[in-house]
Amino acid sequence: TYAEIRRGTLSQVLDSGIAVLVLADIGQLNEEERERVTEFVENGGMLLRFSGPRIAALTGNDSLIPVLLRGGERLMGSALAWEEPQRLAVFPEGSPFQGLAVSEEITVSRQVLAEPSIELADNSWARLEDGTPLVTAVSRGQGQIVLFHVPASPGWSSLPLSGLYVEMLRRTVNL
Repeated sequence: TYAEIRRGTLSQVLDSGIAVLVLADIGQLNEEERERVTEFVENGGMLLRFSGPRIAALTGNDSLIPVLLRGGERLMGSALAWEEPQRLAVFPEGSPFQGLAVSEEITVSRQVLAEPSIELADNSWARLEDGTPLVTAVSRGQGQIVLFHVPASPGWSSLPLSGLYVEMLRRTVNL
């Protein structure tokens, strides 16, 4: 009820005059796609990406990701792991999500990790209780690139099953 959804090839969707392009765990784009999406963002569009196994497999710097990522993902019971699923931290001041109530019931059991950097705190719109980013963003040209460090589906987190998720998406799209 908050946005019109259009589906099609990347070219069809970009040619339709959209304001927000959503990519759910799309790994590497080919050179032509990368150029089209970069132009879209630099001209004022928003690229909203969701993580998953393909994003976790990316290595090196990807200009269509807001922060540098570590290879792989953090999973309960593995290296760089937690004992228990993590909960969301209160949204930081200045975040588009500031003021939204964080439910204790929302947990994350897997996420794509960002490399620590000086800019990471400024680029983090949402974090887990341990301080690791859950949503990061960066301005590029006149537009923005936003990354949820979990998928848009509930496999890695209960966030997509919550009303908070809907509000987070609504605030993001309204930017």
